[in-house]
Amino acid sequence: MQPFMRRGTLVAAFALLTLVVWTSHSFAFESLYGAPLPAWFKTYTPTHEVGIEQSTLTMRDGTELSVTYFKPVAKQAGEKFPVVLEMLPYRKDDYFYSRDYAIYRYLAERGIGGARIDIRGTGSSAGRLVDREYSDAELADLEEAIGKVAALAWCDGNIGMQGISWSAFNALMMAMRNPPALKAILVLHGSEDLYANDVHNIDGALHLDIFTQEMETANLMPRSPDYVIDADYFRDRFYTEPWLFAYLRHQRDGPFWRDGRSLYTAYDSVQVPVYTIGALLDGYRDYVINILDHVKSPVRAEIGPWNHAFPDTGAPGPNYDFKQAAVRWWKQWLAGEDTGITREPNFVTFVRDAIPAANDYEVTPGAFHAPGWPVPGQRPITLHPRSDGALEQADGAVSVLELSYQPAAGIDVGSWWGERSGDMREADRGALLFVSQTFDKPRILIGRAAARLKVSADAPQANWVVRLEDIHPDGSISLITGGIANGAQRLSRTEPSPIPLNEPFEMTIPMRFTTYTMEPGHRLQLVVSNSQFPMIWPTAHLMTTKLYLGSGASSVTLPFVASAGPAADYLLKLPPGDDPTPPDFSEISGALGPAPVPVVTREGSVVHAKQSEDETWRIGDLTYSDEETVDYSVDESDPAQAGFEGMGQASVKGGNVDILLSSHVLVSSDASAFHVEITRAIRSHGKLLRQMTWRESLPRDFQ
Repeated sequence: MQPFMRRGTLVAAFALLTLVVWTSHSFAFESLYGAPLPAWFKTYTPTHEVGIEQSTLTMRDGTELSVTYFKPVAKQAGEKFPVVLEMLPYRKDDYFYSRDYAIYRYLAERGIGGARIDIRGTGSSAGRLVDREYSDAELADLEEAIGKVAALAWCDGNIGMQGISWSAFNALMMAMRNPPALKAILVLHGSEDLYANDVHNIDGALHLDIFTQEMETANLMPRSPDYVIDADYFRDRFYTEPWLFAYLRHQRDGPFWRDGRSLYTAYDSVQVPVYTIGALLDGYRDYVINILDHVKSPVRAEIGPWNHAFPDTGAPGPNYDFKQAAVRWWKQWLAGEDTGITREPNFVTFVRDAIPAANDYEVTPGAFHAPGWPVPGQRPITLHPRSDGALEQADGAVSVLELSYQPAAGIDVGSWWGERSGDMREADRGALLFVSQTFDKPRILIGRAAARLKVSADAPQANWVVRLEDIHPDGSISLITGGIANGAQRLSRTEPSPIPLNEPFEMTIPMRFTTYTMEPGHRLQLVVSNSQFPMIWPTAHLMTTKLYLGSGASSVTLPFVASAGPAADYLLKLPPGDDPTPPDFSEISGALGPAPVPVVTREGSVVHAKQSEDETWRIGDLTYSDEETVDYSVDESDPAQAGFEGMGQASVKGGNVDILLSSHVLVSSDASAFHVEITRAIRSHGKLLRQMTWRESLPRDFQ
């Protein structure tokens, strides 16, 4: 999961009532690139008024889950509708309703109902807070909720699941279970590998994210809409163990991450059609390709140029009309209409031109193409790093290069394999660099590059990082893609083992899916490092690693293609003014958007990388605020001494409500253990009601 999908626009609360809304839009559908839409391409304008209703679903154990229904108003007696369902912990009545309102109102206007549910123990749902993401309780509730919503009098029995990030993850997990009423899913920025492709471990290396701090604060919030602080609140929310402890107790792969949760263990279980969307600046994008490769049911896949966001709101652009694409998908698979969507190529991707070495560009150079998958005309090229710093097709002489571990290196790459990164020159300091000859004509990359390295280390634990970068003619350097390998997992993710000291071994490091055009005058750079701070937790030992070259010892294979394929002419332009917010909602300041750029400071040998984000908004008479800050640190003279400190505050004020929540997450390490201390506090009208601290030391398990 990534922080609240970087939350986007926050949300408005509704009382327990039914609200009927109706809007009318009149615009012509146009393709993104101006080409005529095919004759078989069906589009949808509003046909129904919409009722928004607050209700509950009673689960098998009596727990009541809060649900908001977006109901098309029947135009004739007995008219029933399919329903798209989404379950999240992101508080539909105060944090996320504005987002939900825009999406599910749009679907309902076109005859597709919506059911937005808060996970038990979160938002306005009753029950005890679940003990982890994608808990057994959450998944059981989801399966039960699908059946209950399908049985509603106004539902025709056909259920879809739609979601981004968290709700993409649990939709994929439901597709593995195949409840009878579930007919299709539409997922954005999900993961098929919960251990190595999520925010707790990245490529098998430990990662702590601002999401950890955000959820620790959000999980403290009392039930909306009344925000009552009583014995049930303290039992079911305040006193529940923070989730971070569960993740640090499982630092290696195994049943905790796999069983019923990681799709890669059971691709064949999926029987429903899957619409999957990723993005070139999102860390989860490989799941799109893995689903294309392995799932046998109908798959439609798109990868855009944005961050962890929707195609119509993600940055940087260009964007397209995602909501209309969603309607076409649901009409095809839930309503049985021929929308033409099955005639389109199964794979569309944005093919980037050379991108700026900056983190502030608004539109990505390039265009959407529809090559289909597998991409035809693949012409992989293998290049070899050489001792003189060249990167050539011809291998060089046998040699060995030494690499001194720089624990704080790589900050400018960012906090995960996503978001825009700036100029990589500072991030590359201290790494081994290998540079190709200057390109004399454009060459297009579409796919996953992989480095094969022969290495050794004089310490029992080391990570290896590889990156591909574009050196512009002016000397600036853009990140193209990268990957990480935990050396202790060179033989097994479930049974890691110490690296034999100074003994060479080989490993392959896959890099994240990418598209990129190497333009004339540019050069390709391969970067090899042992650190990418703060993306991954520093390993504990100062060390020297070695890279072995020549005689095929080390290489990188690049997914060049003969052509990007035809233009994706049927992607639709965004219509103007069709993203409304509820009438009693207003955003005051600090909208949360892309991942904040780390602010780097030094205190002697200790390097800090700090990220902060905040937002204030109003819903009716209530004013909300949320502030989150994290500070990563590492001692370059003793990398065992590393840290993560998070501070969060959330408040609700107005009328009789005056609540201030605070949380403090502190993780430090030494050579043998992680030391965790988490403190929670709640105040009402300025008075401290309760404070509690959890402490635990957990052994480092090859991290």
